Amino acid sequence: MSTPSGSSDPDQTRRDIQQTRADLGETVAALTAKTDVKTRARTKATTTVGGLRQRVTQAGQSAKTRATQLAHTVSQKASERATSVKQNSQHTIGSVRGSVKAGAQTTGKTESALLTSARAATTKIGTSVRAKPVPVLAATGTAATLAIVAYRLRRFR
Repeated sequence: MSTPSGSSDPDQTRRDIQQTRADLGETVAALTAKTDVKTRARTKATTTVGGLRQRVTQAGQSAKTRATQLAHTVSQKASERATSVKQNSQHTIGSVRGSVKAGAQTTGKTESALLTSARAATTKIGTSVRAKPVPVLAATGTAATLAIVAYRLRRFR
């Protein structure tokens, strides 16, 4: 910044002055930036909003993944239950048909009673399926959750 004593080179002195002016300009700019509260507040707000958006996006993706997993599980359980009901109804129908054939050989009244019994068994199976609507309700709840997550994701974009 200053010339050594005994040196009287004017070019060196000019360079030192220019360097000192540049250093002072940088110092003034740094002090101005520190005292500009409005810009610093905007920067912090922008950073905070960006972080919140990222967290919301991650939460939405996590919820979507979990909802998809739940939907898959519910679908699988519903399929298993439907298979079980189908097997039970086929077994019952086979039993009823065998009974109807045997009854048809004996008397007409027996055939009518067996048909009534078959209808009662079919009604009983339908009632048991309706009595346990958990898979249908779970699938409906999952679909509603997915719709809410999708709505919120679109809303925050």
